[in-house]
Amino acid sequence: MKPLNKLLENEVFSLIREKNRSISSYQRLWVLKAPGKLSPISHVGGIENNVLTIYVQNSGAASKLKFIESTLINDLNEAIQKEMPYVNPIKSLKIKLVIKNSKVASPRAKSIPSQAKLAFENLLNTLEESPLRHRLIKLIKHHANTTD
Repeated sequence: MKPLNKLLENEVFSLIREKNRSISSYQRLWVLKAPGKLSPISHVGGIENNVLTIYVQNSGAASKLKFIESTLINDLNEAIQKEMPYVNPIKSLKIKLVIKNSKVASPRAKSIPSQAKLAFENLLNTLEESPLRHRLIKLIKHHANTTD
């Protein structure tokens, strides 16, 4: 256990812990100062050169944040002065759009009922050589698995 503790006391890990504490502090302030509907769909990504990076889930939220950016910066800077007086004020917000993958819809079955397939084949027999006939052949082949 001692080697693990010694490793965790390493300078790199202490920098990571400090960065995590900093982001957590800014996130707490963000939750308090961001508009109610935008707070749950956005989060602090970090701060670098006095620019706070905010990740949002959709473009609507990003545009709303851009619209009220100056007010947000003032509110955040006031809160920073109270909560973290040793920190420099925020100069600007960098808003990044993050698209979260929702459930991927399962692909629909690529089959057609047997009656429809039979109707297409009958239509195919009545058609002359044409682009429509070729597309109909591809359609029937593509949907070869039939369901009822």
